[in-house]
Amino acid sequence: MSVHTTSLAVARQFFDSLESGDVDAIGALLADDVVQVLPLSFTGDPEPGYTFTGKQEVLGYLGSIPQRFSRRVITDQRYTVSADGDVVFFEGNGDLAHAGTGAPYRNVYVFKFELAGGLITRIDEYGNPVTASKAMGIPLG
Repeated sequence: MSVHTTSLAVARQFFDSLESGDVDAIGALLADDVVQVLPLSFTGDPEPGYTFTGKQEVLGYLGSIPQRFSRRVITDQRYTVSADGDVVFFEGNGDLAHAGTGAPYRNVYVFKFELAGGLITRIDEYGNPVTASKAMGIPLG
C-alpha cells in the first residue's frame, strides 16, 4: 500500500470514527505527541483559538464531541493528499445536532492532517468561529 493510500485511509477512518463516536478508534490513528490546533479564535486575534498537545489532550477534546452532539454527520467530503503523502487536506460540511436539545449545528470545515509512519502527528481544524459562537453561546470579540 502506498503512503498516499495509507494517509488517505487514515484521514477517512478519522472521520468515520468521529461520526460513529468511536474515540478509541481515533486514538489508534494518533501519534503519542500529536498536536491539534484550532487556528481561528473567537476573539479575532491571530493566535490560535485552542491548542491541544499530546494524545490525551487531543482525545479529551475529540471525545467531548460525541458527548455534546448526538448526530455527527459530515457531508460533501473532499480529500486531497500531498505529493509526498505526508499531508491530507479535508473539506466538508458538518451536520450535527446538540445532544440535549437536538438543535442543529452546521459548520464548514477544513482539516489539515500531517502524518508520519501512518499516524497523525498534527491536526489543524478550521471551522467558522461565528457559526460556532452562535450555536454554542461562545462570545465573540
